[in-house]
Amino acid sequence: MGEKMPYLIIEHLEELRDWVLLEYRHASEWWGDKLIFTNVEEHERGELAKLGGVIPQSVTEFPFDRSKLIVLDPFAEEELKPEDIQEDTLIVVGGILGDIEFTGKTKKFITEKMEGVKARHIGSVQFSIDGSAIVAKLIAEGKRLEEIEYEEHPTIKLDEFSEITLHYAVPKLDGKLLLTPGLIDLQKRELGYTEVDDEISDEELIEFFEGKRDI
Repeated sequence: MGEKMPYLIIEHLEELRDWVLLEYRHASEWWGDKLIFTNVEEHERGELAKLGGVIPQSVTEFPFDRSKLIVLDPFAEEELKPEDIQEDTLIVVGGILGDIEFTGKTKKFITEKMEGVKARHIGSVQFSIDGSAIVAKLIAEGKRLEEIEYEEHPTIKLDEFSEITLHYAVPKLDGKLLLTPGLIDLQKRELGYTEVDDEISDEELIEFFEGKRDI
């Protein structure tokens, strides 16, 4: 199956905090110039314009062709499949930081406001914003949902004595966790760790995340 290149729309629904920005940057690495942010306030446009297209209006208000839209909604009845996606498809992800359980925010703020729009889910586990973007990209490239690996509630070791557990799933590709770049650094800074090497590579982060390396 040839690769299709649809668009990914992230409906921005959070303050542009450090964690959100890290997830958006990671999504941008996967989607490049096919990424569009909607519902963006004026003071946030400059930062997000570095990562993708920017539209001030909500995806629910902008005059997109709704027959081309697919909203990734955990409460949708059907799963997202490669055959759902064409080159002019617009896949919509809610820019919402996850909670312990599905909150229904995507349904409330996006799906229910767009009559007739297609909604699809990407499984029973909760992914981060960038995790959802990656899963959507892999499906657009021809993978089936059941073929996509992930680790649910992974634990990040911060040092010999400290660790945190993420309350969502992280997708994997070829056995490697696709962890948000910079996430460990951010967690260490927020928890008061200051001796963090800014030049840590993504490979080192993944090995550290999997408990194979100390940082």
